[in-house]
Amino acid sequence: MYKFRRATEEERNEWCSGSYKIWGIDNSIGEEDYALFLGKVMTVFGRPDWMDTDWENMYSYLIVTEDEQGNKIYLEIYHGPSGSAIGGQDINKQVAEELAQIILSAKPTDYEWKSVYEDIPVNVKYTVKDGKTYIESEYPKNMEDFI
Repeated sequence: MYKFRRATEEERNEWCSGSYKIWGIDNSIGEEDYALFLGKVMTVFGRPDWMDTDWENMYSYLIVTEDEQGNKIYLEIYHGPSGSAIGGQDINKQVAEELAQIILSAKPTDYEWKSVYEDIPVNVKYTVKDGKTYIESEYPKNMEDFI
């Protein structure tokens, strides 16, 4: 059994990402899942440490995990190029799955966020309202130039 909490500002300043292992969120396979996942993380941990309009680098939370002996493991919950993920230097499957279950069982917080997927570019707007997700995507008029 682990305890999870948001890192303090001091811990965020001391944290070094270094080498990294990534554990993807199994049920996070599409835009609606990404939007819903962020709403659930907001319920558990509040607003992200930072949010950006870049879809491939949308948000990040630094989480401090403590085991029963008081040992700390730093994890990052984030949205990167391949979507929602949990990563960290000392991550292991058990810790990641326990954290994911806490998040996935939460009721999502309502929010709205606009981002840009720069590779195409496409504007993406995520809205979570009353537990439902709404995704709006605005593609460039000259979309064939990007294919």
